[in-house]
Amino acid sequence: MWCLISQPNSVVFEVRCDPKSIGEECLEKVCKYLGISNESDYFGLKYESNKGEELWLNLRNPIDRQVNCHGHTSPLRLALRVKFWVPPHLLLQENTRHQFYLHARIDLEEKRLLGCDWDSVARLMALIAQAESGDYDPIHPPHNTYMQVSTITPMNSETQPKPLDLLQMTINEHKKYKGMKRSTAEYWLLKEIAEFENYGEELFNAKPHGAIMLGVGPHGITIYEKNKEKQLISFTNIISASSHRRSFKLEYLSMEDKESLLETKLDSNHIASSLYRAITEKHAFYSCETVRSAVTTQFIRDLKGTIVSIFNEDSTLGKKYVFDIRRTCREVYDNARRALYLENNIQMSAQEKPGCGHDRDHCKDSEERLTRLMDALTCKICMDCQIDSVFLPCAHVVACQSCAARCDRCPLCRSDITQAQKLYLPGEFRQQIQC
Repeated sequence: MWCLISQPNSVVFEVRCDPKSIGEECLEKVCKYLGISNESDYFGLKYESNKGEELWLNLRNPIDRQVNCHGHTSPLRLALRVKFWVPPHLLLQENTRHQFYLHARIDLEEKRLLGCDWDSVARLMALIAQAESGDYDPIHPPHNTYMQVSTITPMNSETQPKPLDLLQMTINEHKKYKGMKRSTAEYWLLKEIAEFENYGEELFNAKPHGAIMLGVGPHGITIYEKNKEKQLISFTNIISASSHRRSFKLEYLSMEDKESLLETKLDSNHIASSLYRAITEKHAFYSCETVRSAVTTQFIRDLKGTIVSIFNEDSTLGKKYVFDIRRTCREVYDNARRALYLENNIQMSAQEKPGCGHDRDHCKDSEERLTRLMDALTCKICMDCQIDSVFLPCAHVVACQSCAARCDRCPLCRSDITQAQKLYLPGEFRQQIQC
């Protein structure tokens, strides 16, 4: 069976999968095609139901049990999307950051992500222009790019009228980024939107349609009601959540430490179960050290499977897993970092020239130490320049002077930065590293 995979930039490519294979096999092939290794856990595949609903493909269940494959004669259409949004400094591969950037741009254009103010909007538009058109050219200005992203708006745009000189504001910002690499511009756009309050939220419309919206994000659930202030319920305050048919029930502790109940209906059974799934998976991914067995083993059966299970409890007939999350945010980052480090060591070993045993081992050990030292002294933000700044008061040394000037918080401990102090390495040491 051929699967047509669409990216956020409307580029479509195809992969071949067995319809009886689980969704994870399809996602791994997609990520391999895009050059993404060991960071596929951040992504998911979406499909369209018979009612036109966009649903996440459960990666642990067979594809043909979830999607109507039409007898396998016509290709299956799936969309690659970011499922779990993390800060850009946790993304170790440029290909992964590029996919995050493509998805972020679509969310900005379709107003699922809103800037803080018009100054923020001008910066976002300028970063997109730098990422896609390079340095500002007064002879051939990137007006097409500016027009494509002109739909980006800030929060409360009704009370913040659009400035008449927004285009000039964008051009002025674009000029500031002269010489910035396109991959670096993508990084800084992701860093900009990572500070938004609704970053990484998945929205669900409750009944009556549009009156109540539930946003499930990295920190918990946000309830949006018309003519009311939004209410944030952190994961630690949730007592229980359940869904039955179209109904969804949430018990939680309010700000006054009183038990409260939220009961609402959604558009369909699928959307209600998707909301329950989103809460459980996001809580496990962002807040837990590891995914518990109570999440990984939870399943349901269809009618035929239920009847068979009466006589044989171990039967897998009709079994469908409810959740497909495998690792938490910390585990994905740690596993990817170890795997990439091992891959680099293997490549270095393969490139090694044959020589005398003792000398070769000594050279190999010296090269490994030098590589680790150079990696440690490389800016963790642009991954290009040498570290030469220290953040105060936390005293972490992770960035070059150019990147440090753009940081408000430390990428390691997330504490506020009061000063970025330039750091001078000894001359002999610096020359040795450059050699």
